[in-house]
Amino acid sequence: MDSMSLIEGSLFAGLGKAADFTSIEWVRRQLHQKTGIDPHPGTVNLRLEDSASLENWRDWCSTTGIALAPGEADFCSARCYPVRIGSRIPAAVVVPQVPGYPHDKLELVAALAVRSHLALAEGGLVSVELCRPYPARAVIFDIDGTMVDSLGAYLEVARLASAPFGVEISAQQVRSSLGGNGRFWDQVLPEDFPKREAAMRQMSAHAARAWPKILREHARVFAGLAQTLDTLKQSGMLLGIVSGARAEVLELLREDGVLDRFDAVVLGEDVARRKPDPEGLLKCLAKLHIDAGQAAYVGDTQVDIQASRSAGMHAVAVLSGAADSAQLSLCEPDRLIWSHASLPQIVRPA
Repeated sequence: MDSMSLIEGSLFAGLGKAADFTSIEWVRRQLHQKTGIDPHPGTVNLRLEDSASLENWRDWCSTTGIALAPGEADFCSARCYPVRIGSRIPAAVVVPQVPGYPHDKLELVAALAVRSHLALAEGGLVSVELCRPYPARAVIFDIDGTMVDSLGAYLEVARLASAPFGVEISAQQVRSSLGGNGRFWDQVLPEDFPKREAAMRQMSAHAARAWPKILREHARVFAGLAQTLDTLKQSGMLLGIVSGARAEVLELLREDGVLDRFDAVVLGEDVARRKPDPEGLLKCLAKLHIDAGQAAYVGDTQVDIQASRSAGMHAVAVLSGAADSAQLSLCEPDRLIWSHASLPQIVRPA
């Protein structure tokens, strides 16, 4: 880590007004879309005391950062900087653009209750790492929720397969199940459901038969994906796919030649062990002839981040799928982004 990217400060209590500010709809929306942070109420306040941290902070502030425009006339504009607290938790430093704002104060927002999650004590020292672009030779992508918007398809197939059993499945159940670590049907079917294991097997089989048609009718490639991939390739990066999906999902990527932009593809049928096991990622790295430390994996679920970690790769969590900002923050990704469109700003050619 570049020492110029690290700041250390002591934790102190604020005035208690930040919770109201981070709950304002336009504030939440901009932080969510521009930094990937759906803020937990309030901020984490640090006071900078040592000269190295103060100098590094001045260097940070000399850069543009990310602009937050006021959504109401009575509010000031602000800048923010994506960071990781303790080199673990995704967060953002928010700097109000007002005269006299203290030069030795850092206000941080995160999707988690950082104080309790990291067991931080008042006055304790906390390190903050600025998220600079990662050098990489390759970017590897998950498919569902990362390149393809398939939540509607999963909801449709879940409702179709469960209807004969008199089970109603909600969109929130589907989102929670896909964003977690367990088996899909195990998470959406009540524990006391009669002959539960047999019912899950039948639902799974029904869903598998219906899936190709439903996928074609209800899933779509995220807008602008081809342009993002072209930008990465033009910078000299290799592109890969690692997904547990079946081969029919590739048909969606053939539109506009999206699939042609990739140098290696590894699907569920190509591995013996599925994510979070790193087998698929390691196979893709071998096909690309690069080391794990030279690649970033982009995915929308906790298992994607866990697989990245196990493979030794940079983990980029994207909010276009099932899991939310807090769920993904728990797995401590290297970066948290709103959509694929941010990738050219957070990875650079090695």
